[in-house]
Amino acid sequence: MPKSFLTSPVSSSEGVCPRCGQAGRSVSATTLKSLLRPETRLRLRSLAGFQFCATPKCEVAYFGPTARDSVLAAEVRVPIFQKGTAAERLVCYCFQHTVAEIQQEVRAAGTSRIATGIKTKCAQGLDDCEHTNPQGSCCLGNVRRVIREAGGTNPSPTSDTGGCGCH
Repeated sequence: MPKSFLTSPVSSSEGVCPRCGQAGRSVSATTLKSLLRPETRLRLRSLAGFQFCATPKCEVAYFGPTARDSVLAAEVRVPIFQKGTAAERLVCYCFQHTVAEIQQEVRAAGTSRIATGIKTKCAQGLDDCEHTNPQGSCCLGNVRRVIREAGGTNPSPTSDTGGCGCH
């Protein structure tokens, strides 16, 4: 059996990661088709019913209806923002903004205009979150969290659960 299969007896049908036990967020088959390594896609029977695990220290990226359908972060074609700590990691996959870029702007100006820029581009239909972001949804919640953690002020409020509200 491939090492990437997890053998935990926990069923993920309850919407919790079989490895860390935290709740997941639904992702589309489109996200999985776009971001999984080809060999990983081939071993999965279906791409339906998967959820994203955002827990930083958990090695699972996605889990399906059964524990055997788990996908490790290493099986995703791009590094996952929530699973990393490097300042150079992407927080916005559509427009290639990094944590370091936001931190630098906050140090220089006390805030970052990156969130506003992303929202403007999303409103113009220039985003492609479902294909580029491992969480399968807008990054603005993550971007605003990075701004706040860097000590900056956010130009407009939003929840940390994602969603830009621009569509």
